[in-house]
Amino acid sequence: MFGQKDQKNNGKKGRKPEPKIRRIETDPGVLGEHAPTIQDIMTTASGFSVSDTELFVSPSGYTRCYYVTGLPSPIPFGYLNPFFLLGADVHVSIHAEPADSARAMHKRTKRMTIVEAEIIREQNAGTNKRLEANRQQYALLEAEREALRSGREQLFYVTIIFTVSSPEREEFEEACRRIEREGFKGYVLRDAYKEHDLGLRSVAPIGMNVLRHPIEMTGSALANSFLFSNSKFSHEYGVPIGIDFSSGHLNRYDAWANDERLLNANMVIGGTSGAGKSFLVKGVVARSSAFGVRHVIIDFEGEYNRVSKAMGWVTIRIDARSPHRLNAFELEEEDEREEENADALTGRKIVRIDEKIEQIERLILSMAHMQGKESDRLDAYSVAAINEILQTMYTVDFGFTENPDSLYETLDNWQRDARGNRLIRRRKRPQPQYSDFHDRLALRAKQNARLEDAAMRLRRFKAGGTMGMFDCQSTVELRDTPVVHFDLSSLSGASLARELGIQVILEWVMEKFIKLNPSMRKRVVLDEAQELLKRPDMAQFLEDAFRRIRKRGGSAVAASQDLRKFLAHAQGQAITQNSATRVLLQQTEQDRALVTEVLGLKEGEFEELLHYKKGEARWDVAGEIFYNQMNASDLERELFSTTHTRSERERIGGGGGVS
Repeated sequence: MFGQKDQKNNGKKGRKPEPKIRRIETDPGVLGEHAPTIQDIMTTASGFSVSDTELFVSPSGYTRCYYVTGLPSPIPFGYLNPFFLLGADVHVSIHAEPADSARAMHKRTKRMTIVEAEIIREQNAGTNKRLEANRQQYALLEAEREALRSGREQLFYVTIIFTVSSPEREEFEEACRRIEREGFKGYVLRDAYKEHDLGLRSVAPIGMNVLRHPIEMTGSALANSFLFSNSKFSHEYGVPIGIDFSSGHLNRYDAWANDERLLNANMVIGGTSGAGKSFLVKGVVARSSAFGVRHVIIDFEGEYNRVSKAMGWVTIRIDARSPHRLNAFELEEEDEREEENADALTGRKIVRIDEKIEQIERLILSMAHMQGKESDRLDAYSVAAINEILQTMYTVDFGFTENPDSLYETLDNWQRDARGNRLIRRRKRPQPQYSDFHDRLALRAKQNARLEDAAMRLRRFKAGGTMGMFDCQSTVELRDTPVVHFDLSSLSGASLARELGIQVILEWVMEKFIKLNPSMRKRVVLDEAQELLKRPDMAQFLEDAFRRIRKRGGSAVAASQDLRKFLAHAQGQAITQNSATRVLLQQTEQDRALVTEVLGLKEGEFEELLHYKKGEARWDVAGEIFYNQMNASDLERELFSTTHTRSERERIGGGGGVS
């Protein structure tokens, strides 16, 4: 109806025509076309000026732009690192776009023809001034062409631009002087003369490349541009561990940091002999102890004796003549943890007797298999008998249960404790030792000939036997000493006593150090860890120790100067993969395959490790990568040096020589 009426009135005289809507077509234009230019900003912002040679932007100060027109060959991993060592603020921008591979192949073919002609000309002339260089260039061009043809490589046009800035004129000019006069080996750099405003826009994080000076780069070379590292890594309350290569930033590390990615406090440190591994470990221990972290160091070669004496640590020498004795069979109570949350405590105490029996069984089997062939192992019957004897000895003969009260006996009268510091009404009950176990095994063997072999193998570990030094009651008590150093260097490696000593120490430390005081941060350092993986029993014992320490919130550190040997074992790989912190110092070519496979390194990253200087390290903390070198004071350098360490008294008093 309304429609009809409208139609009738359309022709009436005097009716105003309906307005026509005119659609305006807009040109989308170019992204950033209408963005303000440097000159526009200059008219509205104070403290901003541009000249042919530099920019001044308040409060950043002076800025100059450079771009790269030539790179070293081959392009190493982290090749941009030198740019960040200029002593001023540096920002780098990389703009990459795919290139036409067919055109690149044609270009290389053409260049190969020219180089081949030069080779033939030199051969005919009988000269060899550039013969070898041309042959190498020809081979490189041929390899690149084949990689492009097969699709193994892709070519990119890459523009690399960086700005140098400093609020101080003198610092700014010195940094620019280093670039323009000294340069970097293998690089060709250009000052963005009269184009500094374009350079600043290209480096700004807006994704625009208005200063386009591309160079050809393969995909693998381009990948080496991205370090995926955190140049400013630092835990808020961590100990200083070094200065970052690229930024000069102080790195602080806390193995117990409140970071959900840092799943545990375990650490693996690997570096070839002379790479600075021991220096790094000593630095971490010394500095961490000052922050309240308690340490136990298990030392194969006595390498920590000097620093222990100089720093006032406690050294416990382990050998047949030492007054210090450790009993691995001792049992301790510990705080019970919630099943759903291992970090939460229930407030109750518990004795994990089943776990203790399992670990002592592993220790005894390791002792039984020492110096034997892999095929010459105890049979299943003997293993089952050993487990049954241990179960009966702990739970029936000594009467230990999960209840902590079973570890104590009530006294008739108040007495002073062993230290004489306080009165007590109860004391620890006598603990089993090795001879208690072996006497029961020998008695069984008299009744059952199938156990005679096991009893005979294990007899030498009783007191009075050739390896009976650990059949004893403990004479060592860990007090509030920040660092306890166990020195096993007096034990002969040929007799396997040193290997046994490490197992006994680890088991004793677990009871007397790790299980007690759960709120205290504790670390166990095991140097030359690769030596403990030579036998399957020992390797499994070590992996279990790392797992148990990790489970109780402690930190276990495996340091190795032969990472290849350490990673060659399944247990070494398991320890590494379950350690949240991994530190790599200089490596050798022999380490390449295992290190890159187990730790997931790229080839370029490993190439860098081959050329690391002493003390330079690659840190991987819960997936965050950074590169640094421990910054040591003169006193620390003297204390941590493997070859020259004096005590503080000798240093101050001018005392004579190396301690």
